[in-house]
Amino acid sequence: MTGARDAATADGQQGPARSAQGARTGRLGEEIAARYLHDHGWQLLDRNWRPGPGSGLRGELDLVALDPDGEAPVLVALEVKTRRGLAIGTPAEAVTPIKLAHLRALAGRWAETHRPPGTAAGLRVDVLSVLLRPGAPAQLRHHRGVTL
Repeated sequence: MTGARDAATADGQQGPARSAQGARTGRLGEEIAARYLHDHGWQLLDRNWRPGPGSGLRGELDLVALDPDGEAPVLVALEVKTRRGLAIGTPAEAVTPIKLAHLRALAGRWAETHRPPGTAAGLRVDVLSVLLRPGAPAQLRHHRGVTL
């Protein structure tokens, strides 16, 4: 039986080769996103954070940072979505209500043990969409305070 991971994709790649390319694309998008945040005065606190065993949570937070806008810095968990085209939609469209709820749970767990002193109460989840196209600069869109 052929599963989704084994099926050929539109670009002709299959299984592990497709996964490796996706991982490279994701890492590149995260690097672009981290540079964007740094260039805009944000303090990056964590990257690719995963909860410990026994937490009941799985997955990871791509980036955790402090948004310097406002009277006190705001703690923000950032999901980075990167694509090399729009054939299956924009990068941000990959964040579903279920994914957003999961990100909020992860962000809450991170904040329980890592929140820096002096940060504003609360926690925000943002999405950074990165679109990579051959021969063109990366396009980044920052979606602040995502709600679905």
